[in-house]
Amino acid sequence: MLKTIKFWLECSRWYALPMSIFSWFVVFSYALQNNGNALFGYIALIGICTAHLATNLLDDFCDFHSLEKNIDPNNNVILPNTQRGKCRYIIEKKVKLSEVLAVVGIYCLISLIVGLFFCFTVNKMVSVFMLIGAIIVLFYSFLSNVRLSEFLVGIAFGPLMFGGVYYVMTGKLTPDVFILSIPTMILTVNLLFTDTFLDKEIDKCEGKKTLVGLLKTNENILCFQKWLLILGYLSVLLIPIFDIADWEVFLTALTIPLAVDLYQSLILYGNDNTSVPQAKKWYHFPFEAWADIKANRSQPFMFRMYQARNLMIYFSIILGITIWFN
Repeated sequence: MLKTIKFWLECSRWYALPMSIFSWFVVFSYALQNNGNALFGYIALIGICTAHLATNLLDDFCDFHSLEKNIDPNNNVILPNTQRGKCRYIIEKKVKLSEVLAVVGIYCLISLIVGLFFCFTVNKMVSVFMLIGAIIVLFYSFLSNVRLSEFLVGIAFGPLMFGGVYYVMTGKLTPDVFILSIPTMILTVNLLFTDTFLDKEIDKCEGKKTLVGLLKTNENILCFQKWLLILGYLSVLLIPIFDIADWEVFLTALTIPLAVDLYQSLILYGNDNTSVPQAKKWYHFPFEAWADIKANRSQPFMFRMYQARNLMIYFSIILGITIWFN
């Protein structure tokens, strides 16, 4: 049983769960400072994580159907225009497509049960958050192909998550919680933007329409990303301005070297998309399953994805802790 669960978590790209967990941690900390129900916060996290995993797995299912396929000399299916390792568990016939959909259904059922629990214990207004979340889970794959992926991720990891968690924990909403969501939302969007930049040529071959594709040149893309990171750090100013928390939140500036490091790494990728930074510093980690990545996946892609993800993790941890002990 545990082996099966581990397998499906890996297929569902569980390494992306810190996006959900640490965004949740920030609003959880704030809700506790406003007499929030901690148990309800933990239950909400279960629903958030299963919805996230469902989105990842359903995205793979849809991509496998839509991506160009070839047959190699050994009569195996390959996806010639994707990152190495994409949909590997499907290509290697470890699972059937019907099983993928079944697991997506299980994830969605768990999220639905969590949502219904809050509808009955908190307020039926929770159904509004559930509906928006369901739209994002079910239609993300389609909408991400029409330049809406950054917008959807911004909504999901910003006002939807922060508003929803705060509401089920405290039974009320306040504009402050949406302002609080802005910094981590931007850092999470930066993670997705990094993903689409790394996949720029692949998405172009597949005819996908992304924000990165709209910006066209690497210079424009990197300039946009630079300002995205700058706005992420500047938005922290809003927290003390609106008296949400005190000056300690500026400790998030300690992560600026990580942001600079990521930006420089992306410049290097823009010049040579096969390059992998050789010097691994302590703040690059965790780099889980790196041996498997070196053997079966794209190192240039995953190295920078881990950089962007870990930047978001460290930023959110510092922000959440400063709010917790505010």
